[in-house]
Amino acid sequence: MSSTPQEHGVGLAPLRQRKERRYPTPPDGVQTDAGAPIRASSLWRDAWYRYIRNRAAVIAGVAFLVLVAYCLIWPIVSPYDPYAVDFSQASDGPSLAHPFGTDQFGRDLFTRTALGGRVSIGIGFAATFVILTIGVTYGAIAGFLGGFVDNGLMRVLDALYGLPYLPFAIIVLAIFGGGNFWTMVVALSIASWFTTARIVRGQIITLKENDYVRAAHAVGARWLRVLGRHLLPNTLGVLVIAVFLELPGVILGEAFLSFIGLGISPPDASWGSMAQDGYRAYRTAPHIIIVPSVAIAYLILCANFIADGLRDALDPRTRET
Repeated sequence: MSSTPQEHGVGLAPLRQRKERRYPTPPDGVQTDAGAPIRASSLWRDAWYRYIRNRAAVIAGVAFLVLVAYCLIWPIVSPYDPYAVDFSQASDGPSLAHPFGTDQFGRDLFTRTALGGRVSIGIGFAATFVILTIGVTYGAIAGFLGGFVDNGLMRVLDALYGLPYLPFAIIVLAIFGGGNFWTMVVALSIASWFTTARIVRGQIITLKENDYVRAAHAVGARWLRVLGRHLLPNTLGVLVIAVFLELPGVILGEAFLSFIGLGISPPDASWGSMAQDGYRAYRTAPHIIIVPSVAIAYLILCANFIADGLRDALDPRTRET
């Protein structure tokens, strides 16, 4: 014979409270259908929850923010002048006074690394923004219009794919002159937007077959509104991932161009130009080239882990896996 909660001395109030905590009731005046979810979710909220469960991606994100904060804040509060020359302390190794040592001119490398990080990361994000702007515009127009316009734009893109990336950047710097922030941005982005254009084109071709796009056309929405209101926002997740996938390549390109002497002109510094300075004295003072090399590797690893975490978080198909 079954027993009731009252027979065991347990009232119904605690059971009701536990049930209400598990299944909260809607606010007063709000009507809900049976089985309807109480709290609405969104892609970005779900993506955030999936991202923070990825420990490697979270650690990489925190490490990336620490690096950016170091580059922005330390040159302001540093007790050393990053441009002051003191040959009495030239090529000193790491110490308490100079955690990263000094370069061949006696300048504090801890401060110079932060200053160079400003330039390298700034060039990386600026060039990535230009790459995404050109690639998104080109790919969105080709994918949305389709037909002979799409075929023509893609054939042009196939021809441009034959342009070598770094040699073309060197030619651009030779024509316009190196040593300038914006010249470096143009040189690194002018032949790097092709892949982004292809990715966006593929996304647009897939998305424009959805019912909500047909409904927008049916109510008389112009193509610019359909593209800007319905299609491009749904490619935002792919573009966020593309930012962190393009960033390492741009940083390495800037480092290579600076290393061969086509980058930022002294006394300004980037991680590539610091590596070039260290290459000249790597036998007597190896720390001068090790410090910027480790900084570049640190940034690239962080960006790759963040991109992997964002890809998994923004793709709902990876939820079960």
